[in-house]
Amino acid sequence: MVTDAAGKIEYVNPAFEALTGYAPAEVVGRTPAVLKSGRHDAEFYRRLWSSILAGREWRGVLANRRKGGELFHLDTIIRPFAARGGRTTHFVAAGRDVSEQVRETERLAHAATHDGLTGLPNRTLFLDRLGQALRQAARRREGLTVAVFDLDRFREANNRFGHAAGDAVLREVARRTRGCVREADTVARIGGDEFALILVGTADRASAAPVFDKVIATNVAPVRFEERLIRVGVSIGACAYPRDGATEEELLKRADGAMYAAKRLGGKRCHFYRAREPDRCGRANTPRVGSPEPA
Repeated sequence: MVTDAAGKIEYVNPAFEALTGYAPAEVVGRTPAVLKSGRHDAEFYRRLWSSILAGREWRGVLANRRKGGELFHLDTIIRPFAARGGRTTHFVAAGRDVSEQVRETERLAHAATHDGLTGLPNRTLFLDRLGQALRQAARRREGLTVAVFDLDRFREANNRFGHAAGDAVLREVARRTRGCVREADTVARIGGDEFALILVGTADRASAAPVFDKVIATNVAPVRFEERLIRVGVSIGACAYPRDGATEEELLKRADGAMYAAKRLGGKRCHFYRAREPDRCGRANTPRVGSPEPA
């Protein structure tokens, strides 16, 4: 593609037509914005134009859209051409389609950070999001709630109905739980039948408790698998930042201990962390020095 100094398209070759679906007559006189996908922000284009207007070559991967709306990725080089005297008269863009490579990279990145069975974030991504949420909460001086839950009677159901049935239960619990939280919140599978949640902007137990009640209620309904009804429930342990801990490790440990307290109380309930409460190994939790002990 060749444009004038103002970015108006003057020429496109047959490869452009084949890749984008646009005939030359449909784009000549227009700008390359005809291909915009919406995947790049204003700062991306500001840097691109800053480079080529300064007479420098720009190279990068552009996410564009074909005439039919399909997304494609182009490894692109844009070179400015100057007349005598140094004034830029044209820009020439050439590129190659790298859509398959980008899709494979995205697939591998997703597999590294998401659970293959449920599609939820895995433990690695959960901890990353929790770290980000804590930094944001500290900046905004607001709270957040961390919860851990697992399935009551899951091992029994797995043994009775088989692993395929167990997988179906895990997928359904993931789907139901995602429907109980907001877009800004996180639901993750962090191992086995254990899940975790981050509820951002929840300053106290009163604001988080209705969400957990909903998670418990929606997962009481049996899961249908091959004409069988499999009944499980969830036990939730929760704690709050900054009241119960300041780090990812502290909050997860205390939510985990609260979950085992919920199970000791009979399950299918939510229990909020209390200082000096035994963890899953029976050891008493001790509050941080200088931190208020929860009521």
